[in-house]
Amino acid sequence: MEISTHKKQIVFLQIFFIFVVPIMSIYFNILPKEARVFILILVCLVIYGIIKKEKYSLQELGISVHTFKKYLIPYLSLMTLSVLSIVAYAEKLEMEPQPNWWTQPHFLFLFLIVSFLQEFAYRSFLIPKLKQIFDDRLGVVIINALLFTLLHIIYPIPQLMLPLAFIGGLAFSVIYMKYPNLFLISLTHSVLNFVAVLHGFFVIHN
Repeated sequence: MEISTHKKQIVFLQIFFIFVVPIMSIYFNILPKEARVFILILVCLVIYGIIKKEKYSLQELGISVHTFKKYLIPYLSLMTLSVLSIVAYAEKLEMEPQPNWWTQPHFLFLFLIVSFLQEFAYRSFLIPKLKQIFDDRLGVVIINALLFTLLHIIYPIPQLMLPLAFIGGLAFSVIYMKYPNLFLISLTHSVLNFVAVLHGFFVIHN
């Protein structure tokens, strides 16, 4: 659906203040890294407010139980391939799995929560927004992946983390564009987050 230039400007500002400003504020130590999960929750509350105001449908947000079984195989395929790739990458870098991971709280409960909130923001909400600005699917996928990569700029060893985040962002964007299901993309993201952090990726040492 064609939208006006004014509407596109509003969408651009929404994207900038939701997906760029908070991350850069953490990166430049305006906001503390320790508050990143709390900031993510606040951002998602803002997104929820926009969704309610603009009357997004559940289908637009990829919230559907009816497509779960239908789309399960593509997501399981991506999950399996990605897990194997992360493990192989970690072995090449000689990164060993963290010992006694089951005693660490973030392994026990944060993955599902954080992964769901990130996918709600970056795929469920952001992709429909980008579709209002870009006419071609490639533009939506690339910008979505770049903004998702920016999210990971606060983590150490950027030469390793950012390429991994960009590749993951591309994969998530492509599969979600073809098979939009918030539950499946969140589950996939959660499993990959677990495997990546288990092997020492995306860990912030406070």
